[in-house]
Amino acid sequence: MAGITYKCPSCGGYLNFDPDGGQWKCPFCHSVFQEDQLLAGEGKQAEEQSQAAPESDGAQVAYHCPSCGSQIVTDETTVATHCYYCHSPVVLEGRLTDDMRPDGVVPFAIDQKKAVTAFMDWVRGKRFVPRGFFSEQQVREMSGVYYPHFVTDCEAEGAIEGEGRQVSVAETPKYIITSTRHYHVRREGRFSFRGILRPALSSADRKLSDGIHPFPLEDAKPFAGAYLSGFVAERRDLDAASIRGDVEHEVESYVKPLLADDLHYDSYDVEATAKITDSATRYLLLPTWVLTYPNRRDPQHPYYYAMNGCTGRVCGKLPIDQKKLYLVGAGIAAAVFAAGCALSYFLF
Repeated sequence: MAGITYKCPSCGGYLNFDPDGGQWKCPFCHSVFQEDQLLAGEGKQAEEQSQAAPESDGAQVAYHCPSCGSQIVTDETTVATHCYYCHSPVVLEGRLTDDMRPDGVVPFAIDQKKAVTAFMDWVRGKRFVPRGFFSEQQVREMSGVYYPHFVTDCEAEGAIEGEGRQVSVAETPKYIITSTRHYHVRREGRFSFRGILRPALSSADRKLSDGIHPFPLEDAKPFAGAYLSGFVAERRDLDAASIRGDVEHEVESYVKPLLADDLHYDSYDVEATAKITDSATRYLLLPTWVLTYPNRRDPQHPYYYAMNGCTGRVCGKLPIDQKKLYLVGAGIAAAVFAAGCALSYFLF
């Protein structure tokens, strides 16, 4: 199946999903469509625009834009993009076979204008960022991307086992007696965990991904390609089994603080174990605003930033203006030295 562009029923132009209102807008005639109006005809649009299978060349796949006919070349995991020539949003429905089709999507709640404002506010709050490092024009290149994630809900059994110590001190006229009582400690419990997130794309930057959590998973919608219109989207290249060990490790990390929280010993050493007894994993697309900024000192390692498309939370490593840092440090050192000299003059 070729790419699909969601058409405006009024003028035939392309439609974009508008995060600000949760609606679809036409940039040409300015018509606005609600969810029930557009999604009702989604299957019909997909059928009308279906064509021959895409041409594949290794890791690259070529589609034809349904609006202008130009060739669109994308990576194998891309399921939504823009035509490079007419700029129409294109959803590559042919990539979403039954086994690759997401269970749901959390739509963007922050549009690009608000994302740029929030990002600039975040940068301005950092004191030692080089002046002019970010221009608003550069930040406007921020892209909205739906990244694939696995979301796991599970039931688990956990236990802690080890030793607890209770220390008492008694004083006599001749001695100070310290007594230590040793106790065998074991506790067991059953737990329910909800919304454990793991990227479903092997190339995802885990630090950036984890840095913008959490997402409002309760706002997830049943998957429909129309939500991707106007954004870039990636499909998963991992399966749920590949992240199970990582999820089990996270669950185990929660067991010790939960079970040992109210142990009434002066000190203790315990080991935690956990076993998932039941789990359900959903495959969701989650909204992220992404920005790449060139690193002039090291062009091979540009700066990457991610923003939660629902909450506006930002994660990324900012550069440091070394000159500004040294000047501030020198100023503080000079002020401390002057204060010390003045104090010594009056005291001595």
